[in-house]
Amino acid sequence: MRKLFELNSIRSRMLGGFLALTFLILLIAAVSFYTLNNIRYTANIDRSINQLQAYTLILIKSDNDFFDLGAIDTVYFKTRHSQYLIKRDSLNTVIHQGLTTTLLALRGQSESIAEDFETIQKTLGRYNTQFQKLESLLYKKGFRDFGLEGVMRSHAHSLEASNQVLSIADVLTLRRHEKDFFLRHDLDYVIQLNDLAETLRSKLGNSAVDQQTLAHLNSYVGTFNRLVSIYTEIGIESNRGLRNELNELTNDISSTFLQLAEYSSNHALETQQKAFFFYAILLTVAILISLFSSFWLAKKLSSPIARLSRIMNQAVSEHRVSKIDFSLDSAAHEINTLTFSFIQLINEAKSNLKELEKKSSLLRQRNKQLKKLNGELDSFLYSTAHDLRSPLTSLLGLLHLAKKENVQPSLHEYFEMMESSIHRMEDFISQIVGYSKNKRLEMKPELFDLHQLVQEVFDSHRYAEGANRLRLEVEISGHVPFYSDKARVLVLMNNLVSNAVRYADPAKEQSIVGIRATVTEEELTLVFYDNGVGIAEEHIGKIFDMFYRASTKSKGSGLGLFIFKETITKLKGSVSVLSKLNEGSQFTIKLPNLVNQISLPNPISV
Repeated sequence: MRKLFELNSIRSRMLGGFLALTFLILLIAAVSFYTLNNIRYTANIDRSINQLQAYTLILIKSDNDFFDLGAIDTVYFKTRHSQYLIKRDSLNTVIHQGLTTTLLALRGQSESIAEDFETIQKTLGRYNTQFQKLESLLYKKGFRDFGLEGVMRSHAHSLEASNQVLSIADVLTLRRHEKDFFLRHDLDYVIQLNDLAETLRSKLGNSAVDQQTLAHLNSYVGTFNRLVSIYTEIGIESNRGLRNELNELTNDISSTFLQLAEYSSNHALETQQKAFFFYAILLTVAILISLFSSFWLAKKLSSPIARLSRIMNQAVSEHRVSKIDFSLDSAAHEINTLTFSFIQLINEAKSNLKELEKKSSLLRQRNKQLKKLNGELDSFLYSTAHDLRSPLTSLLGLLHLAKKENVQPSLHEYFEMMESSIHRMEDFISQIVGYSKNKRLEMKPELFDLHQLVQEVFDSHRYAEGANRLRLEVEISGHVPFYSDKARVLVLMNNLVSNAVRYADPAKEQSIVGIRATVTEEELTLVFYDNGVGIAEEHIGKIFDMFYRASTKSKGSGLGLFIFKETITKLKGSVSVLSKLNEGSQFTIKLPNLVNQISLPNPISV
């Protein structure tokens, strides 16, 4: 604890400066928390106001849509169910929940704005009550064959049918007064209709037909007068009735929302001004404290460290560490400890450099020897391959002579087995040489024609055993120049075609070998497939291992697919395998287009 507050130490000197900065950071954090809380509170209120206002406007629009469209919807009058009413009920629930939640949040926070929300809640309640009355009147009024309009129309049609009692002209005059009222909303037409109805009543006698017509006439006029009463209650003019009350309530709600929005805007502006004021003060204090801390720390820490740095550079440049004076009286004791450690480090570094120079010299010598050995190994490999091939070629020649001069049929089979073994040995030697070349030779990207290369590969296997049963399928798409190491791509295709010929399924009527190639500016995708004997699932993960053979009946050396995979790796490509036993195999190879690695000549389409 005493060391923590020791004056002559970096810890105590830095602690003093950082304590002041920490206090300032905590103060800024407290002010930021308070400001952010106010901003969040204001934002929540503003969001609530905007959401409730939007929902209320949608509710009012939905009500207007109901008055304009729902009131003439026959489905509504059949079932008293309307999509507009369902929508308004949903909106009403959302608005009620929003108002309740907002009022709970405002209790004890801002009474004035809470009162405005309560006003909206009460006004909206009155609005809903008046809307229910209006909706009930609209349903009672009906439309076409429903409600009072339907009853009135029924009696009107009955009057039109009784043209022997009342003249059709009188009935049509009644209907014209009715239509004029509904179109023009003028009460004079109501008076004229009732006056005409009274005149018509006086014309009717006491016969049963007259009495039936009189009943229809009275019912028609009575229903019409009730409809007039409903229209009057709803509001014949825009400034009367329930529609006018709803408009006034809508204006009251909009006015209150406007007040709330203005309050929210003013409160947000006030919060921003306060935050700006506090942050301006804190920023000034922070700058002053930072300047003081910087000068103080520079004097107490930076000066001794800078002097020590100069001494260290001098020590390193002059290589005389022990003869340089490291005494720094005004420095902290950690710096004095650092100087001592520096001396030890320099001495150790000198010792390590000497050891490193010895090991580097030895490594260069061994690398030189290794290069020489690699060269000798390559020469040995090619010489051995040549020396091995010469006697194998002689043996093949002797076998051909022996087969020509052979008169014993029993020896023919042995000659064939010997020839097959020699060919396998030649193939094995070629694969070893190919593997060596693939490892040693650098990449040589060049432009070549895939069509021509595929044809060359198949032509080279045209006379292989079983090749006459093969059907070739080639599909190459993409007219983009493809650049890669042609020799290595040739090795890949030769390997695949050779395996397809070697492992063709003799049980199938025809063997198929197919190549689908797609060339883009980025890569070549080569899909090679056949219907040969296939590969068992348990062997697929091991077929690229060196000397791996899936069964004792395999005809190869176990190096073909290993070299195949190594060649793809050298080309920076990838390969995936799908195969089923007795069905066939599919190799999907992806090779990068090396067009960007060379200077392009005139491109040739693939």
